[in-house]
Amino acid sequence: MAAAISRACLTGLATGLIAGGAWATEPPTGKRDGNQEGQLETVVVTASKRAEKVQDVPIPITAVTGEAVRDKNITTSSDIERLAPNLSAQSSGNTGGRSGKPRWFLRGIGTNDPNANQEGPLAIYVDEVVVGLQGDQSFPLFDLDRVEVLRGPQGTLWGKNNTGGAIHFVSRKPTFDTNGYTKLGVGDYGSRLTEAAVGGTLVPEKLAGRAAIYYEKGEGWAESVITGTTGPRFEDFNGRFQLLGNLTDNLDALLILNLRKLNTGNTPNYIVGATSVNNVTTPNPGGGISQGGTTYLPPYGDDPDNTSDFFSTLANSSNNWYGSTLKLNWYLGENTLTSITGLNKGNGDTWLNPQIPPGSTLDKTASDGDTSSDQFTQEIRLSSPTDRALSWIAGAYYYDLQADSATDTLRYRSGNTQEQFSVASWDQDAKSWALFGNVKYRFTDRAAVTLGLRQTWETKDITETTLTATDTAGNQNIVIIGPGGINSVRGSGVVAPQELSTDASWTKTTWDITPEYRFTDDILGYIRIATGFRSGGFNQSIVRGEIIETDPETLTDYEVGLKTSWLDGRLTANLSAFYYDIKDLQLNIQQQVPGTTITSTAGSSDGNVKGVELEVQALPLENWRLAASLGLLKSEYTDFVYTVGPTTLDASGNDFYRTPETSFRLDTDYRIRLGDFGQLLLGTDWSYRSHIYHNATVQDDPVQETGDYWNGNARISYFTPDNQLQLTGFVKNVTDQSNKVLSQIVNQRGVYPTGYVAPRTYGVQLTYNF
Repeated sequence: MAAAISRACLTGLATGLIAGGAWATEPPTGKRDGNQEGQLETVVVTASKRAEKVQDVPIPITAVTGEAVRDKNITTSSDIERLAPNLSAQSSGNTGGRSGKPRWFLRGIGTNDPNANQEGPLAIYVDEVVVGLQGDQSFPLFDLDRVEVLRGPQGTLWGKNNTGGAIHFVSRKPTFDTNGYTKLGVGDYGSRLTEAAVGGTLVPEKLAGRAAIYYEKGEGWAESVITGTTGPRFEDFNGRFQLLGNLTDNLDALLILNLRKLNTGNTPNYIVGATSVNNVTTPNPGGGISQGGTTYLPPYGDDPDNTSDFFSTLANSSNNWYGSTLKLNWYLGENTLTSITGLNKGNGDTWLNPQIPPGSTLDKTASDGDTSSDQFTQEIRLSSPTDRALSWIAGAYYYDLQADSATDTLRYRSGNTQEQFSVASWDQDAKSWALFGNVKYRFTDRAAVTLGLRQTWETKDITETTLTATDTAGNQNIVIIGPGGINSVRGSGVVAPQELSTDASWTKTTWDITPEYRFTDDILGYIRIATGFRSGGFNQSIVRGEIIETDPETLTDYEVGLKTSWLDGRLTANLSAFYYDIKDLQLNIQQQVPGTTITSTAGSSDGNVKGVELEVQALPLENWRLAASLGLLKSEYTDFVYTVGPTTLDASGNDFYRTPETSFRLDTDYRIRLGDFGQLLLGTDWSYRSHIYHNATVQDDPVQETGDYWNGNARISYFTPDNQLQLTGFVKNVTDQSNKVLSQIVNQRGVYPTGYVAPRTYGVQLTYNF
């Protein structure tokens, strides 16, 4: 029985109980399990589906402990861009990373595509289950064990194939020891936070459990000129419940249940940079919008920032998400058979009520949208022991994501004779099957080679509909779409509805080979060649009477790296250099030509990225921790010829969008020991990113660019002598930067909807650990 308990604990814990960023703040006790006083933390990850020290895994990884995530007030999934080189995850929703899908970019690989049905090239996992829809990849972080950022294609062992890499969020698992915490926080702009977790034995030697909750509310920092209320508003409730059981001496199980309820309100959105009369777009440095001879100048003129008063429709959005994961480990002699089953379901509703600025003749648009998704994944793998010259993993994977969306939109032109009502919907089913294997052979204690192979079969089918009704009879009544649906709609001209369906399938073999050599006990060198595959897709709306289809995207990564440790474990320095060769890169096209403005998945380009990354963690003094990373990138689109309407354009030679050539991160903390009075911990982290373009095709428009910038955060924590009580004060965006998150042309009137990062915020938090 003791052996069974040990195995169950390992299943829930050993893959990460002592895992974390080597630079992360350790608890005030001074060390964690497996560490010696005066050394950096031992780091264990599961990048290769086995528990290994991060310095022993021959791929570039950044790992961050749950304690570090909590202490640094990293509150949402997109916030982890503060912690890894060449990573960004900005969200255009401007609600602290809660609404709007994050624009994940890692080493230049990512997507700007607003199409909600598209799967990104960077895979996001929670407890080994992929989060398929990009709109579900923005979530709060609480009661975590660690976060792993795996750079480069993970096309062999990680379920849903991808080209850009994988990010794995690992929750803290149940143990047979009672422990937990309670956390309360308040901050400016109406911020309120409640977070708690508790776990321990339910049935001695048989069943352990853990429950965690997270609730946060915010009122926002910018005021609407229509309602006088502030935004962005949000209310976010999350729960996670886990059971870890020893079913037999050779079988254990882990069940995880998740739920989330998110409500958001008025979101700041700023219209910048163009006027439109009779559908002819001209630049307008004043930032006004002109129609019918009347110009509306927003209160912020042509130079808004993240706290400017904003003009917006009345907006409400609600999203619900439910997930369950069942992980089984069956110990078959020396081998282990693992099954991971994931079920996720989501639904959301967005309501926009039309408003117009006083005295203007601007169009006003109302919409009511509903989305839903059902995802099922199943992975089965058999793994051998690792203490052999030859070790291996073999498995199979299945993924099925069904998602649909329907949006009703009304466009009303005040003072004109036209009302227009349209309905658009899409319903997509994406399936993926794969067989995979991974073999590692150790020639000597110092030399080894790893080979991976995966065969993937993918299919997608989609049905799209559209209907448009136009009133040309001169009626001036306003048609309102409210929470109860459409109150009225009249149309003297109706375009016959369209319904189109299409499907496609793809097959791809991906592989990797990684020879490694340990020069000394503390220096590991490796060479890696790895391939990745991202399936094709479809535009989510009918464009010129057809559904646009994109081809699969492929990437080959050529990489060399060193992982080193120095000064008896007080310094680690990891270096990697890589070259990406990319074919059929899927790009969103946002471009204006006379008479046409379009956003679609029509773009396809080859390209390449060259890069160097350096990560350093150090313990210069017993109480001083320091971490830094530097990322250098050079990217270029090649053979980038595309069409918009009747016009053929060439963007070859452009830089990758959202890809800074230089990124730098510095993170440090210093502990002041107060003897019988406890301890103080002072910490700060800073990041630098050089200039980026927001658009793949237009790179001569300053509005669609963000210049280089620094962003910093600071915190101070007091710990009582028994380490049970922690009081933390924090400031985010210390220098109150107002960087653009998004600014792109998305409609025929040439308006740039522009979003910004959150302004400087501050707060205090009280945590009780037990």
